[in-house]
Amino acid sequence: MKDAKWVEPRYTNKEIFEKDYSKLDISCSVVKCPGCKAPVALNRKTAQGKAAGWCKICNRAVTL
Repeated sequence: MKDAKWVEPRYTNKEIFEKDYSKLDISCSVVKCPGCKAPVALNRKTAQGKAAGWCKICNRAVTL
């Protein structure tokens, strides 16, 4: 499992993150959150194809 990094700029809540990363990705990869080291699925994508996920424990968006 790869280590992730925080998405910049920081998203203040999940609703804004889901609006920017609007496409769901069923074949997502799993990474380790940089804060709590919990597994996070990169299950959201932007229109340009950049993948990210939301860590429920840290309440932040992560990416590769």
